[in-house]
Amino acid sequence: MKGPKLFRTLLILALIVLALVNLYPTIRNAQLDAELTRRLQRISDATGTPVEILREDIFRFDVDLVHRIRSNEQLTEEQKDQFAEEIQQLRSEFFPEYDETADKSIKLGLDLQGGMHLVLEVSLVDLMDRLAKNTDATYRAIADTVRQRLDADPTLSFDDVVAEEFERRDVPMARYFGDPRQSNREIIRTLETQAEEAVDLTLTKLRNRIDEFGVSEPSITSQGSRRIVVELPGVQDPSRARSLIGRTALLEFQLVADAEMSARVIQDLDNFMLEHEHEFGLADFGADAAGDTLAAPDTAGDEQLTTTEKLFGDQADTAAAEEPSRFDASRPFSSLLSLFGRQIVVLDEDRDKVEQILGREDVRKLIPPEYEFLWSHKSMEDQQGRDFWYLYLLREQPELTGNALADAQVTIGSGSADPTQAGQAIVNLTMKREGTRTFARVTENNVGNQLAIVLDERVHMAPNIRSRIPDGRAIIEGIESVEEANDIAIVLRAGALPAPVVIIEERTVGPSLGEDSIRAGSISAVVGLIIVMIFMIFYYRGSGVIADIALILTMIFLMAVLAGFGFTLTLPGIAGIILTIGMAVDANVLVFERIREELRAGKTVWNAVKNGFDRALVTILDANITTMIAAIVLYQFGTGPIRGFALTLMIGITASVFTALVVSRAIFDYLTTRWSVRKLSV
Repeated sequence: MKGPKLFRTLLILALIVLALVNLYPTIRNAQLDAELTRRLQRISDATGTPVEILREDIFRFDVDLVHRIRSNEQLTEEQKDQFAEEIQQLRSEFFPEYDETADKSIKLGLDLQGGMHLVLEVSLVDLMDRLAKNTDATYRAIADTVRQRLDADPTLSFDDVVAEEFERRDVPMARYFGDPRQSNREIIRTLETQAEEAVDLTLTKLRNRIDEFGVSEPSITSQGSRRIVVELPGVQDPSRARSLIGRTALLEFQLVADAEMSARVIQDLDNFMLEHEHEFGLADFGADAAGDTLAAPDTAGDEQLTTTEKLFGDQADTAAAEEPSRFDASRPFSSLLSLFGRQIVVLDEDRDKVEQILGREDVRKLIPPEYEFLWSHKSMEDQQGRDFWYLYLLREQPELTGNALADAQVTIGSGSADPTQAGQAIVNLTMKREGTRTFARVTENNVGNQLAIVLDERVHMAPNIRSRIPDGRAIIEGIESVEEANDIAIVLRAGALPAPVVIIEERTVGPSLGEDSIRAGSISAVVGLIIVMIFMIFYYRGSGVIADIALILTMIFLMAVLAGFGFTLTLPGIAGIILTIGMAVDANVLVFERIREELRAGKTVWNAVKNGFDRALVTILDANITTMIAAIVLYQFGTGPIRGFALTLMIGITASVFTALVVSRAIFDYLTTRWSVRKLSV
């Protein structure tokens, strides 16, 4: 008998040591986290930067936090040196241990740590638009109906709705997709496959983006046929995360139309609006615009504003400024535009009018099919303090896309080429081998023309091509912050999404609410543990102490498993732990009652203990196995909170059965054999 008992004792000791080893990183990380908060609080008090922002940026090495500190005019030179040294020390010496222990610690779920919960829908209708060979009025009517039906009922199947709408209108799908000889059924199968691939690829690319974003333990899962659930614990900047996730990141290099083409299109729009004067309501259309002029922006250099009447005339680049334009009913479209250098600009207050005009179906037909109008990605300010936008007429077919990119990295501009970009974030683009050859050919054939860098149908810049660029390198300038530049670089490296995603549900849990949840859950667990322990001692006396030891070990084993296997603890998980506390003593209660019966029957202490455990075994296993089955079903078919509850319940059941049948039995055996106990306190 000594052999099995020795093995049991060694097994228990080994498991206790292993549990403590697994729990150490969690305990140590909590200590380091408290130290980090204390050190960052000093910086926050001096700079006014919230601790939450400092915590988010301190270990993001793409963020020049030292530069931000040294640029803070509120600090003395001594404080700047002190805080800069503190940040460098945190990043070089503190971070490795903090990061290592965080990786091995118990992970907290969204409801405990705070963060974002997003439900995204992949816009398969937009994917269908991209796959279509042409998009005439009939196709657009079908696509709009499909979009409306899918929006109204998320359970509908994309391919079923598409097939129904084409059949209802008796339109062959081969007119818009695939080979003319293909049947509707074959094309639907192809669309279905491409839709599934688009959702899978979107999942992959979102994971890549979020991994680079630096979120700890994100959850990205598919829901249904076209929805994706994203949970980002610990995110402190929801707007930035929303932009990073929702951005399609479709990068395109498109040539800007020459002055002659732009002038012809604008003239055609003027003539069309005059011919349909009543439809456009020109009598009232320009009332608000009358008298509006656009002064040159601060970054204009020596270029001057010309009249819209000479928008693309020979005098467009003259140094003398002409009389500023006013709304003119005889030129209803062009009078809403102004020209700075060779750029079309539109006052912010006129942008809606211009968009209304360009958005009309009859107006779009006037624009040559190989061209499109796109806006700049942000507005600028003129010398009078008014906002304006650049408007570009571009060749619709891109010369190059983001697929040609090999890398995108962020640097800080030196200002050697452009003094206005000194200290500003720049995204450096590097092409793949094939992209480098294409880029060299495009730049060689279009010297003197503008090449627009377009990201998600917004023009970030449109520089003039001065010479052939053989090395496949380009830059994106004009970015407002390092964070924005870094996000652009992240999405470009991860690649464009195959279809746009729409955020249809968003929940944000603040860190303070998460802390309150942890505090409330911890108090509940501790109070429940203490009450159960007191009850067991009061009712079972000395044996109750053994049950309490088993209960404490159950909690240690449960938390160690969560840490060791990288499971995530959620608020429902804490509820599962509290339930485990109550259930963990059930097995001991059954054993103790059987022991009492044996003692009343006159059995010796050793026999009473042996028979108590042996005869209670079947009942204990029966009760816990049925509960385990229920927990497994909950975990398998449940989602989110249900899975968190089921997980801790399953671990708790396993740990409680082990401690009750193995640990408690070992302690009783030790008391009855080593100490030869004649009377049992039970």
